[in-house]
Amino acid sequence: MANWPNPFIEQRADPFILRDGSDYYFIASVPEYDRLEIRRANSLEGLRAADPVVVWRKPKTGPMSQLIWAPEMHRINGKWYIYFAATHTQALDKLGMFQHRMFALECADADPLTGKWTEKGQIKTPFDTFALDATTFYHQGKQWYLWAQKAPDIAGNSNIYLAELENPWTIKGEPVRLSKPEYDWECRVFGLTKVRPSWCMATSCLLAIRPAPPMKTTVWDYCGLT
Repeated sequence: MANWPNPFIEQRADPFILRDGSDYYFIASVPEYDRLEIRRANSLEGLRAADPVVVWRKPKTGPMSQLIWAPEMHRINGKWYIYFAATHTQALDKLGMFQHRMFALECADADPLTGKWTEKGQIKTPFDTFALDATTFYHQGKQWYLWAQKAPDIAGNSNIYLAELENPWTIKGEPVRLSKPEYDWECRVFGLTKVRPSWCMATSCLLAIRPAPPMKTTVWDYCGLT
């Protein structure tokens, strides 16, 4: 594409694209924060015009009933998974934070747009606090889970954690904290926040990439952890 459209897809926050074979899949937060929808195309450019298909809607009550944020779609051992954050209320907690936790959906059918999605429940971690922006990857024979979460004993909104997965919705063992906000450029505006970790595989190392709070709300600083 000679001239890449910008914005690529309007009114979609937290975008995530998965390539599986010859197909491209797009998933993101929608403005109403009430559902999960997937687009599919046979090219990256084709995602822009692809029709979104709703695969899940939030229930009226319960831990997944409010503010559906930051979904990611992955394929693990032949099954499809969507990781996302949700909460039971739009109210802030006593620390002034949203009350999101992390959840997973599973689809065992070949086509994730027409298949049945099953709720696998909350991704439990050692502490029950604000958590979101989960991703997963396979490395050295193991499936890993990478996410942002508030620690009760650390000042700030969230840190970055890594853990092995026992299965796609269950953490195995004790998570490792990869980083917490401590440098000046990490502590601006939103203050002491680390969110939206991602990863890429290099020849000899794994690179975890995550943004730090911006000087302005539309500009984030990114850094890498190896």
